Amino acid sequence: MRKVGKIEYKKIARISPSQFYSMTNCAYKSLLAEAFDKKPLLPISPNAYLGTVLHKMLELISKKEIKTDIEFNERFEAEILLIEKELKQTGYDIFVPLYMNVRDFGIKKIQLKKHLKGAAVQSNQSGNIKFIPEQWFESKDKTIGGKIDLIIESENEIEIIDFKTGAITEDIFDDNGESYQDIKREYQRQLKLYAYLFYDCTGKYPTKLSLVDLSKQKFNVEFSKQECDMIFQEAKALLIKTNNSIDNAIFHANPSESNCKYCLYRPACSFYFQHFKGNNSLNDVCGFIIGVIKYQNGNVSIFIRNENNKITITGFSADKYEYFNSNLNKQISLFNLRKEATEFIYSVIKTTAVYEC
Repeated sequence: MRKVGKIEYKKIARISPSQFYSMTNCAYKSLLAEAFDKKPLLPISPNAYLGTVLHKMLELISKKEIKTDIEFNERFEAEILLIEKELKQTGYDIFVPLYMNVRDFGIKKIQLKKHLKGAAVQSNQSGNIKFIPEQWFESKDKTIGGKIDLIIESENEIEIIDFKTGAITEDIFDDNGESYQDIKREYQRQLKLYAYLFYDCTGKYPTKLSLVDLSKQKFNVEFSKQECDMIFQEAKALLIKTNNSIDNAIFHANPSESNCKYCLYRPACSFYFQHFKGNNSLNDVCGFIIGVIKYQNGNVSIFIRNENNKITITGFSADKYEYFNSNLNKQISLFNLRKEATEFIYSVIKTTAVYEC
């Protein structure tokens, strides 16, 4: 059983454009991440590990370090093996092999390979066009910084491109309740912040901002210099305000289903526990262990008293029996459970984690 322990808050030296939107929604999450040296308290989805590989491959293709199908296949397998080695070392060998734990693994690999052909086209284009991959940009005051995936410079145009391995658009509802597809707001703000960083470092704004997905679809983001400057000032003010909360020892969070559902630091968040007290809508349960049963097939179930409800959690392995039995009446929190059809019954999944309260 894990235990959070005392939280030692640390000031955030710099935020990145990719971090900014999440921090806008809940700055306290970023403080917790900093306090725990950005080591998540809950297991990361295997999809995220594949996403890391996909983005690394896009970087290598942009740098022209991968030029052929053979090089692509060899490097892809090598990157997967590195990630799987890391998973085993950190105790998450349940996600190995990765291809068996990520939906559409093969399809994503095929989509990724399309970028290899695009890179070949780039190399054959006019020498007046410069392709600058993976370049770091940082504001003069060092408060905001990040790496731009790709910059394409020609005589009259500067385009900033950010690669995304997941969905770029989302459903937006207008005033009449009608839905339409638009680029995710977080990605728009992220690109505009990159545009400002580019300006702060070079003295000129890009002429075009684009997002490219895994299947090579390109999405253009409209922007103005005023917008980019405003977002930079907003990000800078947010960083100062967040760090000031440590000096004042007055913290605020923004607990909600959308903010908390995928937060990897919620075991350490008192605001989360208070907001969702007695509410198991996020498939997390907190309560006292009041019973343990070991079945003939070796599976173990535990019973938790939560407010006035008795909750059953099934699917633990046999080696957990003695542990739970020796901790009867102890208060624990369980994260990432699967809710069954019957009320107050949950089961354990690969990413389930147990913390002592």
